[in-house]
Amino acid sequence: MKTSVKAALLSAFVCPGAGHFYLKQRAMGNIILVTAIAAISYLCWHAYQKAQLISEKIINGEIPLQLDAIYSAVTQAPAGNEALWINIATAGFVLSWVVGVADSFRLGRRQD
Repeated sequence: MKTSVKAALLSAFVCPGAGHFYLKQRAMGNIILVTAIAAISYLCWHAYQKAQLISEKIINGEIPLQLDAIYSAVTQAPAGNEALWINIATAGFVLSWVVGVADSFRLGRRQD
């Protein structure tokens, strides 16, 4: 298997930046990896905060313990700046992944 394909597959299926580490491009691999980890960490933190808020409302009796009510609380769209930051984090994660795959393939073709 060609180096370019291995690097692209590593970045696509293992983690963003893995192809760069395989190609000994540690600086760029670290940038891509840190960007992806920061974005996914923010998204997980936000999901945790929302789950905590909903569980507190259930315990306090503000939301009845029924699937319909819980589902509507979970699927309620974020408002204002919260939605903006979620979209930025999602875009950052997706872009770091796509850039990692494409750039590792490009760098691998140079080494082939």
